[in-house]
Amino acid sequence: MPSQHQSKTPQPTPGHVHDYSQVVDEQLDVLTNDSTDTKQEKSMEKHEEAKRWKVEEERLEAEWRKRVEEEEEAQRKKAAEEEAERQRQRASEERAQARWDKATQR
Repeated sequence: MPSQHQSKTPQPTPGHVHDYSQVVDEQLDVLTNDSTDTKQEKSMEKHEEAKRWKVEEERLEAEWRKRVEEEEEAQRKKAAEEEAERQRQRASEERAQARWDKATQR
């Protein structure tokens, strides 16, 4: 008859078995509660993303305002240059007319 091999490590008796799955440990719960952490992480990520979007929106709006101001300034400068050119042309025509009038009076 074959002899049964017995394990040399002691086996717990039914009276010594502990079911740790029912133990309440808040730290353990916090460390293993992935669903709560995930919700909190997602909430934080959404908040951070919203902040990034707001910063980007503000940056783009400031950039747009700057472009509008630059364009308005360029238009004012062009209008001033055109007005100055018209005044020079008018002055030149007036001088030419004055010379003509002076020459015809002789």
